[in-house]
Order: sequence, then structure tokens, then C-alpha cells
Amino acid sequence: MTADAVLTPEQSRALFDILTHHETYAEIEGFKHPDAVTGYGYPFKSVTRIPLGSRSQSSTPFGSGRNTPRSRSPMPPDGRKQATEGGGGDGTDEEDEVPPHCSTAPVLQTLLTRFVLPLPWLRDLPRDFWAVRVQGILERLAEAGLSESYDKGTLGLRKTLATGSSALIEMVGRGALGGVKEDNDAQPKAEYDHTRAEDLERAWDDAVQELVYGDLVPGMFEHMTKTEDLEAYAPFAKATVDYAIVHLAAFMHHILVVSPEGQYFLQLLQNVHNLIPYKMVKQTLRIGNAATMISGMIRLLLAKMSVGGLTNWIGLTTNADDGMNLLQRIMSLVLGWDAAEFRKSAERVEKERGAVDEVLQTIRDFVEGGGRVQHDAVREMSLAQSQSIVTAVLTKSEPGLAASLSEEQHGKCLEYISALFSARDRDAISGVLCRQQPDLFTHMVREVVNSYEPFIRMLHQGVDLREYVELAQGFIDDFIQASKPKKVGAAEDGEMRPPSVEDYVELLRKNKGIMYKWLHAVASNCPEVWDELEKWMKQVVVKFRPAEQAKEEETTADTNKVNKPRRTPMETRLDELVRSLPDSSRASVLKTLDTHSEYLANLSKLSRSHFQRILDSTAAHPDTESHSQVGPGIYLSRWHSLLDETLITPELPVGPIRRGKDVKHTLAMGKTSIVDSKAEAAVAAAERPLESGPRPPDVSVVVKELGEGFVRVLQEIGGPDT
Repeated sequence: MTADAVLTPEQSRALFDILTHHETYAEIEGFKHPDAVTGYGYPFKSVTRIPLGSRSQSSTPFGSGRNTPRSRSPMPPDGRKQATEGGGGDGTDEEDEVPPHCSTAPVLQTLLTRFVLPLPWLRDLPRDFWAVRVQGILERLAEAGLSESYDKGTLGLRKTLATGSSALIEMVGRGALGGVKEDNDAQPKAEYDHTRAEDLERAWDDAVQELVYGDLVPGMFEHMTKTEDLEAYAPFAKATVDYAIVHLAAFMHHILVVSPEGQYFLQLLQNVHNLIPYKMVKQTLRIGNAATMISGMIRLLLAKMSVGGLTNWIGLTTNADDGMNLLQRIMSLVLGWDAAEFRKSAERVEKERGAVDEVLQTIRDFVEGGGRVQHDAVREMSLAQSQSIVTAVLTKSEPGLAASLSEEQHGKCLEYISALFSARDRDAISGVLCRQQPDLFTHMVREVVNSYEPFIRMLHQGVDLREYVELAQGFIDDFIQASKPKKVGAAEDGEMRPPSVEDYVELLRKNKGIMYKWLHAVASNCPEVWDELEKWMKQVVVKFRPAEQAKEEETTADTNKVNKPRRTPMETRLDELVRSLPDSSRASVLKTLDTHSEYLANLSKLSRSHFQRILDSTAAHPDTESHSQVGPGIYLSRWHSLLDETLITPELPVGPIRRGKDVKHTLAMGKTSIVDSKAEAAVAAAERPLESGPRPPDVSVVVKELGEGFVRVLQEIGGPDT
């Protein structure tokens, strides 16, 4: 800590953690609103100039609710004219561009523009791919007004995946925005103890230092051209692989076992896996001529066989419904099967004794006939008056109906509205991706294939792609099998044991050779591809260096001897934010940061203990057999904090608003008939050790006082060309 600094290093880290945690999830959650993508900035446009054609019935007008993204002006205060839909031009006008440093999603935009858009061959995609195809799909999904966890009384799969992706993205965001400090004293060890968590963590840190500041990129790329033994590169390489395997196994286990949606998600994966025509794909890949192979694969995956498709092709019609291609057919079937199960669940409620037909019809009219604006208004009323979503719906239409319901009938109505919303959501998603004209999804896939055609040609010439498709198919089979509960004992009605983290560790260790073999095959047989990937990696790793340090290195011949600044630019900006607060507010913020810093330290200790437990149980000769239900990773607890704070409709007609932690292990109605009941029961009975960990402190004062200032900092230092 320098003499003029307000924050200690620990406080600075805690502040950066809090602000990136809340900002990243706010940006992800904002995409449920149609205007989120228009304020995103490059590569999207502030106005989408596409003929939306025939909207599906699920599309609804623009609306706003309590979760409308924070007010951030996407245009600078210079009076520049805002473009409007329907104006002239082709969608590439300068005035349509959200200016740099004005993005409403600075974290996501920074990661996209710095790391994804420069990818080889992806960077060659036409601008319309992002500003028309991707943006159009995102807007259509937002316009569909998909339901929220609040409405259905459970933490759904979309909420689980959104919060999980946020917990992962925020870690990368902290590295990209804050930079990775160089440790001049760190030197890779000659040997690491693979049975000690501390040594594997040290190996990971050494690998990161070598990646960002050393010669790991050119060294590893050269190494893989000579051998497929990646772990022979250096002692820290094997230790880093072990570290990554355990953490990846913990992530897989968390999604598929700890999450109540896990077995449902597994069933979806299995359905998709069973529908993929692997045999036809492998036969197509046997074709020797690359152009013929690519053409055959496109016909297999994207060809549409319908009267509308034929009349469009010969020019008799334009934008007629030309059916679905294979990819869309698979998505439509899987989503359709789910929707049918949810409708069956709703029908069971309708047939039960005691059901009030008029009440159920009112709920059905609201779910299926109401638009986004109406749904948001009812949700607002439910929150404001501490009413359940059912009570709010009935009060809005027929107040007398709400008063006539018993608690038992009200509970059935909650199940009913949940099932109807779930069925409607799947119909809406299927409509956007598979049944709307123009077909943006098919155009998007075609453009990706066209852009990557040189890449595919080189791979096809140098590598037997059919072999790796077969290996991938086998891995998915093993993955699905490992994710199912195991029977303990020989009896038919023996106890079912849920999958453990160790099961996934074993799966990944068994199959890691597939990845090594693939990398070596590409490196040794496709030099052009390998060179492009190496150039991209060299560009990427530099972005993890603090900005001021990178500028110094540009003018210094010996980059290993540069005097590094005591604080990174982000640390300086965070310190300035805190310094700008009034004394009373600053004292409250600093106290909260101390509490949060202690919380992060406790999470780190807990994560290490989980790591060590798994290493002990997966050793060559473990003393005791263990079936861990939690693995290492601070981000897992940060993930849970997002789920725990999710708002959930009251259980009673009038009562307190629930939180995600109150329904965390509840499966939505309708999904119980989709998943294996015995498997779900086994998973539900698993211990939940994460819940015994430290609870996150209340950091609302930090977000309130510094949240908007942090967004301005991100808008200034993030984005393209930084």
C-alpha cells in the first residue's frame, strides 16, 4: 500500500471482486430485455435493420419491468441523432454505431472484442453476421418474453446456466480488466508433489506467469508439433493438467449433480445425443475431396425439404415457411417433447377434483394470451404487494376469484402456472430458432461454415476427422453414463448413489489423451492452422498484462527487467472511486470490504480443503474410499450466492417473497416425469456441503455507492482497441 492509497491490497481485491461479480451478472441478466443488445456496442448496432417478417405468436411488444437494465446512455451527450428503425441505409451507418466507451455491457463487450472476435477465421465473418443474424436472434428471444424463476417458483435451467456462466465469466473479466501482475520472484519448480493441493495451486500460478510473461505460448506450440505428450513439456505442465482436471470435474459435477436441474439437463443432452446422425456424419467425412465433403455436410445439416423450401428456391415465393433443417429438427423435437410433458402436468391439475375451472382458465389466458408488458406488470404488482403470482393474476382480472381459493387450491394453481409457463417458453424458443422467417439461425450457421471453409479444408487434408468424431461420440457416451447415479449392492432395489466428483476426475483422466492426440495431429499435419492459432494466442495473452505495464514494455528492449508499477491501473481507479466518497460513506464501504476480504479468505481455505480431499481419494492407493459431493473453486460459492438471492414468488396467496435458497433443491413441475425418478431421488438425497460454508456478507452498500462509477471506469478502459 502506497502512502497516498486509501485501499489496502486486500481491500482492493475485495472491491474488484464485488463490483465485477454484480456487474457481470447484471449484464447477462439484461439480455432478457430487447434493448440490451442495441446498447451493447460493437459488433452490434444500435438499430437493427432487418425485415422481421412473420413473427411467431410468442413474440410480444417491447416492455420493461423491475429488472430493466440500468439506465446508461448509449449515445454521448453531443446531440448526435439517434437512428430509428426503418430509416435509410443498410445497417452500417456511422450514426447507428454505439460509440466506444458507451456500452451498456462493458465487461461482456470487452471480452468479446478482445478475445473472441480476433479468432482466426471468425474475424473474417461479415459484419451482418453480428449486427443482423446474432443480434436479430437475441432480440427475438428477448421479445418472446420468456418466464422467470419468480413466476415458476423454482430455479430453472436457464437461471442455473446464466448464474453459472456469470461466475466463470467474471473470473476471466477480472483478469482482462485488472491484469495479471508479474511476480518477478516466481520461478517454476523442478518438481511438484501431485498429492498436495498447495503444490498444484503453485503449479497453476507458475503456468499463468509463464503464459502471460514467459515463453509458454511459443514453447508449447512447438512442443506439440513434436509429440502428443503435452505433460512432458515441463514439470508444471503435468501438475497444471491435474489441477485443471479436478476443477473441471467439480464444475461438471456441480451442474449435473448438485443442481436440482442436473438430471433434467442430462436427459436433454442424452436426447440430443441420440438424435445426432453420427453414422451419416462419419460417412460424409470419408469423402476425399474437401469441397465435396463440405458440400455434403452442409446438405446433411442445413438442407430443408418442404414445399415452401422448393418454391423459395425456384423463385415462386419469398420467405415462405420452408420447413426445418436437421439441426432445427433436433432442437424442435427435444423442446417439443419437453413442452408435451409440461402440458400433461397442466392437464393433470385440470382433471383433479377441487380444481376451479374459471380460475384455471384465467391463468391460462394470462400465460398464453398475455404479452410481455402484461406479464411484467403483474410481476411488479406481485412483488410490491407481497402476493403470489397466482393471486396477482387473479386480482388483476377477477379479484373475487383470488379470495375464493383455499391454500390447497392455491398450491395447485402455482403448479399449474409453472407448467404452462414452461411449455410456453419451449414453444417460444423453438419458434425463434426454428420457425421464424427470415431464418436467421440457418443463415448464421452457413456464414460460419463459409468463413471457416479454409480451416476445414486444411484439417480435412491433414487429419482423419472421422476418427475424432468417433472418439467424441464415445466420450459423450461415457460422460452420460458417469453422470447417472450408481446402484450400491447387488439387490435390485439396492440404494442408488449419486455421481461423485471423483467419478468425473476418473472420466477426464481416462480421456485426456484424446485432446493430446488431437492437438498433436493438428500441430504436425496442419501447420497453417497451427500458426494462425499461435498468432492469436500471442495476441490474447498480452491483453492480460496491466495497461501501463504493457506501454512500458513497448519502449523497453528487455521486458524481463522493467520496473513494474506498485499498483495496476485498475487498482488506481478503484482507489480514486473510494477516495471520491464522503467520509461517512467511505467508512461504511471500507468496513464492508474488510468483511468481504475475510469471506474470500475463508472461501479459499475451504476450496483448498475440498481440493485436498479429492486428491487423497483419487490417489493410486487411497486409504479410504470417498464420494465427494463438492469440489474446489471459489467461483462455486459465488455462483450459489447469485442463485440464493434470486426472487421467488410467495408460497402462500399473500406472504413474504421467497429467495432462491428457499427452493434451491426443488424441481419444477413437469420435469419430474422427464427425469428418472430413482435417479432424481438419489441425487436429491446427496449431502449439500456447500451450504455449510461461509455465507456471503451484505455488500449492497458497496454496489450502491460505487456501482455506477465502476461502470464508467469499465466503459473508459474496456471495449475494442484497448
